[in-house]
Amino acid sequence: MPRTPTLTPALAGIVLSIGLLPATLLAQDESAPSTLPELVRAAIATHEDVARADSQIRRAQADIKLTSSALLPRLDLNGAWTRYQDELAIELYPGESFVIRPADDWVWSADLTQTLFYGLRDWRARDIAKLTRDIAELQRTTVINDLTLTVAADFYTAVAAEQRVEVERVSLEANETQLKVTERRFDVGEVSVADVARWRAEVAAGRQRLVVAEGEAEIARRRLARIAGVPEVGQLVTPGPIPVPPGQDESLRLQAMDGRLEMATLRNQMEAAGLWIRVQRGGWLPELDANVQYLEQKSAFPSDSWLSLSLNLRVPVYDGGLTAARVARAKEDLIEVELLETKVRKAISDQVDAAAVTYRAATAALEAAGERREASREAYRQVDRAYRVGEATTVDLLDATTEATDAANTLIIATAQREYQAIALRHAIGLPPLPDLDPSSPLSEEATP
Repeated sequence: MPRTPTLTPALAGIVLSIGLLPATLLAQDESAPSTLPELVRAAIATHEDVARADSQIRRAQADIKLTSSALLPRLDLNGAWTRYQDELAIELYPGESFVIRPADDWVWSADLTQTLFYGLRDWRARDIAKLTRDIAELQRTTVINDLTLTVAADFYTAVAAEQRVEVERVSLEANETQLKVTERRFDVGEVSVADVARWRAEVAAGRQRLVVAEGEAEIARRRLARIAGVPEVGQLVTPGPIPVPPGQDESLRLQAMDGRLEMATLRNQMEAAGLWIRVQRGGWLPELDANVQYLEQKSAFPSDSWLSLSLNLRVPVYDGGLTAARVARAKEDLIEVELLETKVRKAISDQVDAAAVTYRAATAALEAAGERREASREAYRQVDRAYRVGEATTVDLLDATTEATDAANTLIIATAQREYQAIALRHAIGLPPLPDLDPSSPLSEEATP
């Protein structure tokens, strides 16, 4: 691993006090989204997973209209015109006859049909469609929460990458200044040629690290812009500390079972599966519908118009076991949902445990990184004083500044990791990943029922 360049006393304090710098890598468009909530909103508006979830909601709303139509009466207008070779007439007695089939015949009717009883299958089908709509809405929010977590990971990666660029840039400037000082001291015979060669190597290594850091930062920014669905991102602005819910692991798991949208989705799926069993059992029940018809025709036989009402009853007796097979299949669907609930509960418990433990570890790592940075600052000051009076060598100063720069980079990474893990913990227990962002943005007008 290459060493971090040594800093002059005047510039070393700048690196040691960098902490969490604002990202100022390149000239950036100030109008572009730069905060995490802005980037998440942009991702919600453009990401294909959210658009697919919106499509599922619209599909479910169309299914509600489709199933509701079975509950409403149907009105049909029917008409026909027929041309015969000749008319057909009946002669009752000489000189008296009437036409029963005109050569040019026409007939039209208005038919009104209403299902009176269909084993309650139509009502239950509508209830299932409503549950499916609710499931689609819950899944949309779940997709948004997952997307928020993904955007947050890329956001903090980009922030940390840009801050590391600033550390490497300041470090390189300090190394270049130190190289000039060493070259002047070599000219007057105070240092050896080996010291000059050492600083030249450190400057070259610093330039290499800066180029690599800039490339990593640019890749991270482009990845963030791509997931957010924007042409580019502005100067990244980190939010304040993300609040996390209090409580021990057991209480967090219980909160997750109540708050995770996957559990609400499963409850709706179980209810829909139970209703589907009852829908299939409706095949054993009788069916009754009513039909009202008004008819007019050209022929006067038997009448040129009439109004009729008919009731149609169908009683299933034997269908070859079709309904029994459908009911058995629907029961297995319910069992699968129940087994899925057990699996999801285990998965959520694992996620909550992992998120809670990782957050505590990230918090401890951040505290340790802060202590390391303070200790490296003090160590540098002591070595710098010793170096000035000739009690420490160039190697000692190099090691001290290397540790100080590494400590600054470690603190940057630890801070970003702790904030991301706070978001991940909120996501794991069912809270909105970002406290100031509503995950349920309104649908378009086409999706509004």
